[in-house]
Amino acid sequence: MNRGARMSLQLFAPAAVVAALALAAGIVTGQVPADAGAAALPGGSYARLAQCLQFAGLGTAATLFVHSFWRLWRWERGREPQCPCGGLLSRPRRSRHGRLRRCLGCRRPHPET
Repeated sequence: MNRGARMSLQLFAPAAVVAALALAAGIVTGQVPADAGAAALPGGSYARLAQCLQFAGLGTAATLFVHSFWRLWRWERGREPQCPCGGLLSRPRRSRHGRLRRCLGCRRPHPET
């Protein structure tokens, strides 16, 4: 796997996982009869709640996809922090060595400036 593919995978994987979980939750809860939880929830059923949660999950995944595209667009134009190898740097994270960013291409740590 080359650096560009690894970088793209790390950028878009969280959004893909959230979308897959939302769709899986919708499929699993779609098998529940509509009147199964009618007495448990005031004014509704578990199916309605599951549908709302599925839409919320898909909306969250769409937001993550747009944010990843936005970071990639900014990186291509030189507006995001870059590694000397040319890769996009991750968000800053705390470590015992201070706040570090990792390159999404070569995985080298870089201290935050």
